[in-house]
Amino acid sequence: MVDSRNKSFNKGVEATLASILIRHDLKGQALTVAYSGGLDSTVLLCALKSIAPLLDLHLTAVHVHHGLSKNADKWSAHCVQTCARLGVDLSVIEVFVKPELGEGIEAAARKIRLDALLAHSSGRVCMAHHADDQAETVLHNLLRGSGLRGAGGIPVLRGCVLRPFLELPKESLREYAAEHQLEWVEDESNKDRYFTRNYLRHEVVPILKARFPKAVEQLSIAAKRFSDAQVLLDDLALMDLKKDQFLFPLETSLLRELTEIRARNLMRSLLSGNKVQLPDERRLNEFVRQVRTASNDRHPSMETPTYRLWVVANELHFAKKV
Repeated sequence: MVDSRNKSFNKGVEATLASILIRHDLKGQALTVAYSGGLDSTVLLCALKSIAPLLDLHLTAVHVHHGLSKNADKWSAHCVQTCARLGVDLSVIEVFVKPELGEGIEAAARKIRLDALLAHSSGRVCMAHHADDQAETVLHNLLRGSGLRGAGGIPVLRGCVLRPFLELPKESLREYAAEHQLEWVEDESNKDRYFTRNYLRHEVVPILKARFPKAVEQLSIAAKRFSDAQVLLDDLALMDLKKDQFLFPLETSLLRELTEIRARNLMRSLLSGNKVQLPDERRLNEFVRQVRTASNDRHPSMETPTYRLWVVANELHFAKKV
């Protein structure tokens, strides 16, 4: 491959990608692309490969084979061929998707896929979510009744996972793919309107864009503002907790000392800080009320499919289920 260290970035996709990587101080770092073989991840892989010499990137890829589609073997073969052609080391990881109680197949697949990516990456994991995905996520979360954290959508950087395309619309990726004559696979499940995200993608978002051409952009901007507001609320919760981490157990007297709204905010931040899904708002608020008003001989508790909360000896305890 011709050394391109002295060339300038292409406009659009590559320039945005390079800007995000530089902003997060990732020059000279190891990056692993979450490569499904679809349009978005194909553009991410090829654009990263193009700018890798300029930023001294060490690039690898991981393809997670769910086995959920009859075409899964074909997708894996396509990914192997593409990475061989690009000269990118690829790991194909086969996983078995088994949803937990109350969990849908989509959510289970996403969780298992992320665990596999993190376990087999050589550095930061790069995922190809874009601005349209962000808009769909915000709408989905709002319609599910999510609070400010859900309205904040997908973060650009969380832990080891980087999503450098969140500022780009899907159309920019399509244009890049056409310009560079890229080939990709199509997941037939993406057209199934039964799944909420697909319904939003194919039915709702196009209507919004027809009436409000900047709908995707504005929803992405709103998500960033919601996310910033949530950071401030988490900072407030840590101040109220008088700790630098969201740790249990928690003295119930602390929840009584706070105003009701700050007590609820503290509880939400504690649960999110322990990486579990919040119960619905009504249930959470009722539990906080019980803890705040319970006499010493009462022991409020709350149980979800994945964790439980309970009060004993004037302390609120938390435990994940195995």
